[in-house]
Amino acid sequence: MKNKSLFFLFLFLSFKVVAQENLLSLLNEKNETEYASYIFKGTKIVNGQSVEITSKNELKFNIQHRFGPINSGFYNLYGLDYAQVRFSFDYGVNNWMAIGIGRSSVSKTLDGNLKIKLIRQSKGNKNFPLTVVVNSALYLNQYTVEDRRKSSFLFTDQLIYSHQILIARKVNRDFSVQILPTFIHYNLIDKSSRKNNDNVSIGIGCRYKLSNRVSVNAETFPQIYNSMNDNVMSFGFDIETGGHVFQLHLSNSPAMIEPIFITETISNFFNGNIYFGFNISRVFTIKN
Repeated sequence: MKNKSLFFLFLFLSFKVVAQENLLSLLNEKNETEYASYIFKGTKIVNGQSVEITSKNELKFNIQHRFGPINSGFYNLYGLDYAQVRFSFDYGVNNWMAIGIGRSSVSKTLDGNLKIKLIRQSKGNKNFPLTVVVNSALYLNQYTVEDRRKSSFLFTDQLIYSHQILIARKVNRDFSVQILPTFIHYNLIDKSSRKNNDNVSIGIGCRYKLSNRVSVNAETFPQIYNSMNDNVMSFGFDIETGGHVFQLHLSNSPAMIEPIFITETISNFFNGNIYFGFNISRVFTIKN
């Protein structure tokens, strides 16, 4: 009888311990915060910035390449005879901030940017529906010695500024969407050009994942009050190959920096003025 009592006591305590562990497990699950990850595959949707930033202590080397217009014909091999390129480096200072520098060949422009993640989409203990990132960039039009000798030359006239708020949501496992309110300021413009000193655009971008390694992206940047220019439209594919992210795309702008592809696009996508290009990036870990 005594042995039976001990047996039932042991069984009762076992059930009690298991029940407590299950209850604690449920409580821990409710207290955990799950953050949305890989809203986009790379730090760019196509031309424009995405809410993704370079990870802490990682250096990302980017090559952006654009060919000529496809409708230039077979003599120019449908644009492949022409090319421009942009090289850039992005470094993750920490998990919420990255800095970058770059240089574009045709426009002879140097650029630097600061990208800060303010808040992440999350659920659980902390519930927030969006990821919000700010991106600010400074562009310098390169100049020659002859340019500096001109009496009208001012260094500040060579500067352009861009400020963006990137707001994205991962709707489900496969689909992500982002809006990009953008402000661009030119210190100096040619009065005969289509540009304004101040330019505002509301960019829209999205991504749909076709497989674990392939997704299709699209973006456009409608201009708010400069109807003289065409709005840039871009479509592309992201392909992840190990340490590389390879992006293939079509766009009605060959430019790769915001001031130019947002405010200086003069080619209509639906008239066949389309440029083929690609982005490729390689990540290096600086320190563990």
